[in-house]
Amino acid sequence: MSTLENRVILITGPARNVGRAMARAMHAEGAHIVLAGLEPELLQALKNELGGRTMAVDMDVTDDTSVKAAFEAAAQEFGRIDAVVSNAGIMGTGSVEAAPPATMERMVSVNLTGTYRVAHVALPYLMMSRGYFLSVCSTAAVAHSPLQGQYCATKAGVWALMDCMRQEVRHRGVDVGALCPSFVVPDPDEIRPVDQVMVHLWGEPNLGGKQSVSARDVAQVAVGMVKKREREAVAPRRMNYVIRWPRFVQRMLERAYKDENIEAAMTASRKLAEQGRIVSTDLGHEDDGALDKAG
Repeated sequence: MSTLENRVILITGPARNVGRAMARAMHAEGAHIVLAGLEPELLQALKNELGGRTMAVDMDVTDDTSVKAAFEAAAQEFGRIDAVVSNAGIMGTGSVEAAPPATMERMVSVNLTGTYRVAHVALPYLMMSRGYFLSVCSTAAVAHSPLQGQYCATKAGVWALMDCMRQEVRHRGVDVGALCPSFVVPDPDEIRPVDQVMVHLWGEPNLGGKQSVSARDVAQVAVGMVKKREREAVAPRRMNYVIRWPRFVQRMLERAYKDENIEAAMTASRKLAEQGRIVSTDLGHEDDGALDKAG
């Protein structure tokens, strides 16, 4: 696939940030876009912005019926599905000592099982079109920071899932890719409160840095991957070394964090846990401890 012109691409979690940027970029390349996610008002606004060749459908990646219905609606509207970008996910931080198991269960449900569910439903459609499945993973899949155990574990699982699935479907004409963004600097209207835990290790990631990338730049990498049906890439691409030499990167990462900074972050995590709160990007429940929604 050297062009996206007239290709039908379903994107999960497109209402915000990277998902929204990918929808804009792929639509600009001539693709028909299926916006599949929660937050219907934001999805409708994006659909209106993009104009023709776009449809918005409700999809909760934690629900079988919802995912199946979204794919059925997309196929009915456009006749086929050429590519799927599995982007829906949540991020959170907390130490293994302090964060309750429910935080891990929730992140597995959205990030890992959600990706599996989307892939499970998508594959019959992609086999018919000899299409492409792209999972938005993370450098956290292979570079594991302290106090990110839940997030890193789920993204490592997604990375492994893509490796397995790639071998299962290649002889059926389906290609599988994994896109691993580094720190994503949000657009001005997407700025979130500073992470009360990881600020002790990362500082203020919203300000950007040498290892940061904008949502728009992630989207451009995604466009290139869909066009070329690539196996894997990091955004920014200059950081591809992270997935080429992961164990070396991990050793360097472990040396980078000072014990006193890790302990400060763990103390912050314990205090939040004592208040029944978490740090999470789960929709509608940022940093309030609730674990009942995803997009």
